[in-house]
Amino acid sequence: SFQITQGNRTGLINQSVLDQAMFVDDGSTEQPGLFIDTAKLSEGFYEQLKRHPVPVEDSAIRALANNSLALDIYCWLAYRLHALKEPKMVTWKALHAQFGRSVERIDHFRRHFRVNLQLALAVYPEAKLNEGPQGVVLKPSRPPVSAKVVALGGSKRR
Repeated sequence: SFQITQGNRTGLINQSVLDQAMFVDDGSTEQPGLFIDTAKLSEGFYEQLKRHPVPVEDSAIRALANNSLALDIYCWLAYRLHALKEPKMVTWKALHAQFGRSVERIDHFRRHFRVNLQLALAVYPEAKLNEGPQGVVLKPSRPPVSAKVVALGGSKRR
């Protein structure tokens, strides 16, 4: 779900991210599992991404490529921080619901999340946040990718 704000009203959008995904078994006998082979984004989610693109750094994605939680946290921070107008508290319970469904106990999740948060912050040094006993306070931050300046047309002098 996504939170939206319009004036002094706040609401939620329950948005499906994927319409379909095809999985392939990696054939591993030590740790069998399925990996996504193809995925089709839902039309609504795709339109939201077009309207509100998430600025991410290619080098950060490459650095975190082997750690899905750190990559998820990096993308979440990239999406949230640059759009904030004021600090926003996100409780450990909310973080657990979003990122930690595979970790039953919240105290175990907290430790696991913190390690991966540090990895995400290593590739997003502009990110501003504070951790505390209640959760994480997100603060308005520069996006991880600087805006690009493009020169448009113009006459050439001879």
